[in-house]
Amino acid sequence: MATEYQVENRTLYVRLDGELDHHLAERVRHKCDVILKSYPIKDIEFDFKNTGFMDSSGVGMILGRYKQLKPLGGTVSVVNVNDVVKRIVHMAGLHKIINER
Repeated sequence: MATEYQVENRTLYVRLDGELDHHLAERVRHKCDVILKSYPIKDIEFDFKNTGFMDSSGVGMILGRYKQLKPLGGTVSVVNVNDVVKRIVHMAGLHKIINER
């Protein structure tokens, strides 16, 4: 299964697949940037259901999308995070600026 992208009602839904390491983070960053230039996106939701781990590249990718959307009044959310990813989100301080469900 590959990472899936869906745009609905100004929200970009990203269903991640695999570890969010340097390689996947770079691909997701590029694809999100292309979509953000093509559609009037206000919010992004990253679904971690099929992702067991995230490294600092993943943190940076999420932070970068937050910085793109914040001036537009948009939000970034992470959903279906496991305990490992949740701990990384909290250690990086992302939980203070993004929604976690």
